[in-house]
Amino acid sequence: MLTFTTLRLLKTTGFAALSLGLIASCLAQDNWPTRPIKLIVPFQAGSSTDVAARVVASKMTTLLGQTLVIENKIGASGFIGAEFVSKAPNDGYTILWGTTSSQIIGPIINGNNSYDPVKDFASVGLIAFSPYILVTSAKNNIKNLKDLIELAKSKPKEVTYASAGNTSVGNLSAQLLSQSAKISLSHIPYKSSAQSVTDTMTGIVNMQFSSISPVLTHLKTGSLRALAITSKSRISIFPDLPTVSESGYPGYEALLWMGLFTPHGINNATLEKISSALKSTLNDPEVQKTLQSQGLQPTSIYKDDLAMFVKSEISKWSQVIKSAGIQGD
Repeated sequence: MLTFTTLRLLKTTGFAALSLGLIASCLAQDNWPTRPIKLIVPFQAGSSTDVAARVVASKMTTLLGQTLVIENKIGASGFIGAEFVSKAPNDGYTILWGTTSSQIIGPIINGNNSYDPVKDFASVGLIAFSPYILVTSAKNNIKNLKDLIELAKSKPKEVTYASAGNTSVGNLSAQLLSQSAKISLSHIPYKSSAQSVTDTMTGIVNMQFSSISPVLTHLKTGSLRALAITSKSRISIFPDLPTVSESGYPGYEALLWMGLFTPHGINNATLEKISSALKSTLNDPEVQKTLQSQGLQPTSIYKDDLAMFVKSEISKWSQVIKSAGIQGD
């Protein structure tokens, strides 16, 4: 039989054990990090996303005193990697390199996902964004965006565009233009960016919204012609290239962006340490130079501001996807 004294002892020792547990937990958070940190990149090794992640991870490793070990968990346009992180412990030792695809497009198109891009993640910081370039073959008579729109209006659904698939930012960029300009384009999805660029150069398809890296050499050699860029402002690497927005469609913007996220519920002190290390990394001139050489524009949006940005992106692209009737690949 349990006596009052025994119960009181159990309560006392139980409270002591709980207190020691809380103290140990707080000490662990204060000492974070004490072991290597997993940085989950949901795209294949060697991709432009992966290369950028390794640049940032290298600098953060130095700042944090622990190695950021990159793990490439690929598939479903970033869905697999994001899902993995959403279910990981929220102790700061698993971080997601999230993108427009994994945090916005995939969740919208796939519907009832096993993760919520807002509720299941804590936002660390936006790292960089990459605008897309609208390109066409240098062999045709399309000299600017106005020419392209006029052609599309004169030949509804006959003007074709290439992309990496329904869930790609390239496809959504074209859909946003179609809705803004009130034109009808025909989508030709490709599994390889190399093949889609080749077919755009030769005129098999009329146009493509491409990330910068795959088309940069062809723009320099004159095989492709750039018509517009999808950011709100012109970028330093193409100072003379007008934006879609200034070409007659105010407010148009379509970006591939990259940012760091952790599982929801992470301790504020740990989140602040990760965020501070990221800030210092992105302020480093060499890191900025390296990212810019890859066509990325470093940015500075952190924590709550990033969370608000994600919500605004979900709202924006949900409308475009619904209007276009886009479904998963």
